Amino acid sequence: MKPEDCLAIHDGATRVEGINARVTVIRDRWGIPHIRAQSARDAFFAEGFCMAQDRAWQIELIRHMAHGRAASLLNRGLLGLDIQNRTLGFGRLAEEEWKQQSPEARAVLDAYAAGVNAAIRTQPAPFEFRAIGHEMQPWSPVDSLAIIKLVNSGQQWASKLKFGQVAAKLGAEAVLALVPDVPPGRTLIVPSGARWAGKPHPFAEDIARAMGEPDGPVASGGGSNCWVIHGSRTVSGKPLVAGDPHLPMTLPGQWYVVHMECPEFTAAGPCNPGYPGPLFYGHNAKLAWTMTHAQGDRWDLYRERVRNRAAGPEVLYRGEWTPLACRDERFDVRGGEPVEERLWLTRHGPVIFGDPLTDDEVIAARWGLAEPAHDMDAMLGVLRSSSAAEAREAFRRYDSVSGNFCFADGAGDIGYQYTGRIPKRPAWLVPVEGWSGEHEWQGDVPAEDLPRADNPANGYLLTANNQTTTPDYPHYLTYVTTRFRADRLRELIEATDRFEPADMRRLQADVTSVAARELAKSFASVSVTNALARKLQALFGGWDGRLAADSAAAVAFDAVCEALAETIVRPFYARAGVDIPITVLEERRIILEQVAARSPLMIGHGGSWDAEIARAIEIAAERLSTRFGDDPASWRWGAAHELRWRHNLGRDGELAGVLNLPPIAVGGDGTTPFNTAAEPDGAVAISVSYRQIFDLSDLNAAQICIPPGNSGQPGSAHYADNAGRWRNVEYHPLYINWDDIRANAEATLVLEP
Repeated sequence: MKPEDCLAIHDGATRVEGINARVTVIRDRWGIPHIRAQSARDAFFAEGFCMAQDRAWQIELIRHMAHGRAASLLNRGLLGLDIQNRTLGFGRLAEEEWKQQSPEARAVLDAYAAGVNAAIRTQPAPFEFRAIGHEMQPWSPVDSLAIIKLVNSGQQWASKLKFGQVAAKLGAEAVLALVPDVPPGRTLIVPSGARWAGKPHPFAEDIARAMGEPDGPVASGGGSNCWVIHGSRTVSGKPLVAGDPHLPMTLPGQWYVVHMECPEFTAAGPCNPGYPGPLFYGHNAKLAWTMTHAQGDRWDLYRERVRNRAAGPEVLYRGEWTPLACRDERFDVRGGEPVEERLWLTRHGPVIFGDPLTDDEVIAARWGLAEPAHDMDAMLGVLRSSSAAEAREAFRRYDSVSGNFCFADGAGDIGYQYTGRIPKRPAWLVPVEGWSGEHEWQGDVPAEDLPRADNPANGYLLTANNQTTTPDYPHYLTYVTTRFRADRLRELIEATDRFEPADMRRLQADVTSVAARELAKSFASVSVTNALARKLQALFGGWDGRLAADSAAAVAFDAVCEALAETIVRPFYARAGVDIPITVLEERRIILEQVAARSPLMIGHGGSWDAEIARAIEIAAERLSTRFGDDPASWRWGAAHELRWRHNLGRDGELAGVLNLPPIAVGGDGTTPFNTAAEPDGAVAISVSYRQIFDLSDLNAAQICIPPGNSGQPGSAHYADNAGRWRNVEYHPLYINWDDIRANAEATLVLEP
């Protein structure tokens, strides 16, 4: 069996159940489907149909993950993820959410599901299904809602569990080192152009307050860039809108680009596999939008006191003991015996740590999206908007999507809106007591209070997962921020008077790291005696922090940081006595902040950061000389920093050559606008998963790149045709003019009712 023998049918005509009138789908020479329908319902049907044609394996896998059934599809290695996701309850909550959807939202979700199911019935089974002997079962609107919940869940619950473990063993200062600092002068989203002028750690008091409670904390066992430039600063006189989300570099890719036209709206942009869109990025006929994840904190952890009685465990709340609810779940495992698990529920949410049958305390997780969300209504509002003002009202209706949306309309208005339902409460970054009733939420932050901006005087809006607003903003939104990409993009934007689309490419291609530039000064100033170490150190003299793929200084910088992480950061957190996963990006930030403050936290009061840096330089020099030779001029960052696109089934030796792609040497790192965040072994795990540049003077001239390709079918010409474009920061059109679409047509499919 060859992959090309399993391709979906993109040409000709086919009769399908579920549409009211003929729908035409033209796929262009970049593999993008252009859908022309006579109603919104038929447009979303066709979107579901195309998605299942090109991404059936992907949506099937993510559906299984959302419902906690991935081990039944693949193997026992996913059992832990299944237990986690079913404990958090994405599928169970989606079932309740479906009951609360508006009639219009139901119609959209129903149509999308009907389109997926029509493709299941009429199209060849994809290569992956045949490889593992799988048959896809019908799609349900609840599946789409469960995926939305999974995609927008965030990991704050896991981070706060980590914070609690660290606090119990190492104290508040060790937790603060894990929380990103916001030094004075750093870029804010709103007001546009403002700089942070608050205290270095805005959450220090909240952490200290939580730790000051009786008994202290229990000792428990992606990113993006986007900006919009006002027409007063562009060559065309109309706004420019650019964006690039940063996500795990999966194969198939994270996004599926589609263009839909119907009497109710025109929409073009990337969609998440598994539910209708475009939602996060895209444009309609009069408006364009882009976003970065706002990382809204919708999770809190509660320490729950429990006791076990003959009738079962009980939980304490405000002086009263009540039975602890439970749910028995069966987890099927492909090629193995099923596993039975009992999941426990408190008034605050599911128990995520501890055993109520044996422990006196457990930890429960409360989620702000446990209540039904109404994201499809918001999406429809955005697609139908004709102005920035109308779009803002629609963006404010998003419940699940925690986003920093930047947008512009054809009239020239630009705006920013923070979105997503956020619980109203202080910043509880470690587990708080759940039995006293003193840590209950006070509803949600009102949508009209969420940060916003309109047509700022400086002519641009910029967000790159950085601090949202000034210290006097009255509501807590999140502790998850990163300053480096925003600070660099601000430098580039403020150094340019007039912008055109080519300038947007220049910003998206930038591989200069503010973090590397700052930290390399400390690396260059210490005293080293080893000759090879001095050669390495010389690379940092006057270095601008540019991490190009051919840079020797970049590979040297990374090696020194790795040595410091290995000798200082990891041993320090290992003292917590539990597994504290810290990403490479977190380690680099911690090193920079600790060195800048000359903090004794991790090296002790008798230690010296200069001495530790000198030792790390010597370690790095020895390692790099062994790997790349004694001449630093021959070292190349790309040789140690590779993107490896891997398919979920590509671990199988027989399938690897068919499904995986060759590695690509890349520049940048997790702190550069061209984000390429790597694992400790050098493999780039998170990077730019899509790029878009929209000029409101001509939306038909949109430029995009969807890596590695728009098709998820291994035998397709569009499985990986954008990998080279992605590496070189090149683009292709996203046409909405039908003459241009027909001139670049590759296949035409007519769906007949």
